Amino acid sequence: MLERPGLEVQLDAPLHAATLRYFDAGGSFAAAVAGAAGTPPPAPLTATALPADAPCGAGLVLAWLRPTETLVLGEEAAPLAALQAGLGDATGGHVVDLTGGLRMVRLRGARVAELLSRLGGSTPAALGEARRARLADVPVLVVCVRPAETLLVVDRAYAEHLRGWIEATLADWKDE
Repeated sequence: MLERPGLEVQLDAPLHAATLRYFDAGGSFAAAVAGAAGTPPPAPLTATALPADAPCGAGLVLAWLRPTETLVLGEEAAPLAALQAGLGDATGGHVVDLTGGLRMVRLRGARVAELLSRLGGSTPAALGEARRARLADVPVLVVCVRPAETLLVVDRAYAEHLRGWIEATLADWKDE
């Protein structure tokens, strides 16, 4: 954990991830997702945290990637496995486990926007948003489902580069 006044950065936040790929955002697979998760796939550029009473359990975040693809993120393996099991017989789509292929950085605090700006991004995602950005010159999915907390999801191949930029930026951070 790296800390500066108004900012906490967890560089290697625990992550279990999968992508839900389907052919029709209003079709049978999307309906199965709604049944297994307790909520339909997110609308464009949005993200949602599943509630505690979700059929697959709490702790998952559903983030829109493209019209027929949703990213599922969680810190624990069990809710993701329950979601996968709930979608086992669903037709019209499939689940691809990405746990080993993605990394996540968790940002908390009032100065998240300032850090993202210093990394070359524009404004941070607002509450309930998921959007792509280019930070530290690499593609990143920026997700916000909790107040004052932003998740940066990056391909494993770029994770070390992004972490290095964050560390160097924080090393130069001036407390104001």
